[in-house]
Amino acid sequence: MFKQLLIGSSVLAFLLTGSLSAQAQAPKPTAPSSQPQTAPQTQISSAELEKFARSLKQLLAIEQGANQQIVQVIGQSGLSQQRFLELYKAQRNPSNQPTQKVTPQEKQQFDKAIASLSNIQQKAETQMKQVLQKEGLQIERFNQIEAQVRQDTQLQQKVRQMIQS
Repeated sequence: MFKQLLIGSSVLAFLLTGSLSAQAQAPKPTAPSSQPQTAPQTQISSAELEKFARSLKQLLAIEQGANQQIVQVIGQSGLSQQRFLELYKAQRNPSNQPTQKVTPQEKQQFDKAIASLSNIQQKAETQMKQVLQKEGLQIERFNQIEAQVRQDTQLQQKVRQMIQS
């Protein structure tokens, strides 16, 4: 079961990669490579941190539900999880070819599963946007807070406590 969740998480991560963060990021001017860029630190109010924690808790539940659906779709596709992931990686990166030639039946099974996974992705993205909207957080602000929380162990601890209570 854990392996299934890992595979589901891997596929969901591929599908959702940048879905929220890409929408919030505007093109940035490139800096010389000798100067590392860091995200500007902004103040996070207690209210914002609470909104962030509530949102994060709900987003994780959405992700977990989507992972379960992904595992189910892959399991019902007729392909093994490993074969599905191999075909998925090959589709995303043509230089990463599958170990065995793809049969027409496998292609059909894969395409059908991908269509279902796309629907799961769209539904999850919509739900995630609704959560942020309900909590009163813009996607860009959520991503700014997330970046700071990732870098600050004290903020991480506060968020964990808020999620658990």
